[in-house]
Amino acid sequence: MELSSSPTLITLPKRGFLILHFPVVVKEIFTLGKAYPWPRPERCPSCLGKRLWGHGFVTRYLEGYLEALLMKRFRCPDCSAVHTCRPRDFLKGLRYSAEVVSKCLCSKTEENRWHSSVVRQNQQYWYRCLRVWASRQANVIKPTLFHLKAFLFGKTSEHFEPLFL
Repeated sequence: MELSSSPTLITLPKRGFLILHFPVVVKEIFTLGKAYPWPRPERCPSCLGKRLWGHGFVTRYLEGYLEALLMKRFRCPDCSAVHTCRPRDFLKGLRYSAEVVSKCLCSKTEENRWHSSVVRQNQQYWYRCLRVWASRQANVIKPTLFHLKAFLFGKTSEHFEPLFL
């Protein structure tokens, strides 16, 4: 019995994970839970396949709610991508609305002050992420409004409403 010295190459299927922003009312999601009528995408955004299956729910915490909210997921059997629905006003990976984040970061970049309505530590985290992102893009020490717009646009999907800064 001979053992091969070369490693075996295993190819994994392509998997995608997308966030789909929809115009939904967050208060209704909170009150209805799993019974909320989430809009169903007509096609898979990854491969444009027509078959999308319900893939259960995932919990997400959004500012203003003490309990986790249930967000609908869909799975495409053709490309194995899992798509999570999310309210259109909330950016990927953040519990605060896009409006709150953009106001706080505008206040810091334009006036060099933290916004008084949000905890300073959250704003510091957002600003640090913005600085790291801007530094990777163009070796910038202090980001400007131009960098802020590009940074926030990168956290959205094509279903997202444009932000006006």
